[in-house]
Amino acid sequence: MRTLFRLRVEEAIALAFLLPTSYLTLRAYLWAEAAGQLTNRYAGGPPRLAAAAALLGLLLLAHRAWPRARWVQVARDVLPFLVLILIYTNLHDTIGFVNPHDVHWYLVALDRQLFGVVPCVWSERLITPARTELMNFFYLGFFWIAPSTSMLLLLQGRLAEFRAARLGVIVCFYVGYLLYLALPAAPPRLVLVYEFTKTLQGYRSLFSNFSARAFDLLPVDSRAAFPSLHAAVSLVTTIYAWRYVRIWFWLLVPFVIGLWLSTIYLRHHYFVDLVAGWALAPLAVALAPRLESFWVGRQRALGLRLEPGEPRAA
Repeated sequence: MRTLFRLRVEEAIALAFLLPTSYLTLRAYLWAEAAGQLTNRYAGGPPRLAAAAALLGLLLLAHRAWPRARWVQVARDVLPFLVLILIYTNLHDTIGFVNPHDVHWYLVALDRQLFGVVPCVWSERLITPARTELMNFFYLGFFWIAPSTSMLLLLQGRLAEFRAARLGVIVCFYVGYLLYLALPAAPPRLVLVYEFTKTLQGYRSLFSNFSARAFDLLPVDSRAAFPSLHAAVSLVTTIYAWRYVRIWFWLLVPFVIGLWLSTIYLRHHYFVDLVAGWALAPLAVALAPRLESFWVGRQRALGLRLEPGEPRAA
């Protein structure tokens, strides 16, 4: 128990997710192998998950051997982001093994009830190569938007604020993963494939090519649409920017709005996915400090020493 509580709360959460997702990934691999459908996507699942487990294991050993080494602290600051991305790539393949009860047709119905049309289908009338290229640019921006506020705070040496912002983002991801499992939904590009009459063609420059190659790696049976973590995590990042780095908030807002629009234009989400993501963001921001406070309280009760940047109040 003391060994577990030597970890940070985000590291413990990652370990808790690694155990069931390891089982699911291996199950998906064995199923694909038996069915003769062992593509690179399924074959890459066990190595990705093994990499996540190895990273956390090495970090634990390094922390026990060199608890105050600067490189160990930097690794602990960065690795949680990498691990949750590795888990995310495997969840796409394995959600159907947990819950086969899809909800995407309910999401389609809700979109139609709200607007009279499904927004991602309606947006076909807006398609041009230039807009497609711009939307791919915004969509790919998620990969730098998500950690951006945290990293700025880390570079400024504001450790307490950095840990708060980073934990909020991480909690948002993991709560989203649980909702993926509870409410599996395929994205519009798969569910409404026969309603689309136009293809999304950009100029085949960096953004369109990179986006196309990235989505070639995703499963044809993806069930990770509801809620939109692109909406949720980007909003969490923006909330912390408003709190701690106000100038970054104003610079971030146009890219975040562009990201939200791109999820509809590029057929990755229903509008209600975005609404769910916007609702998840403040929940994650409220939940993160409570989890941190509980964890630090347990560390104190066990007589463990707090690190720089840890909250001092119970």
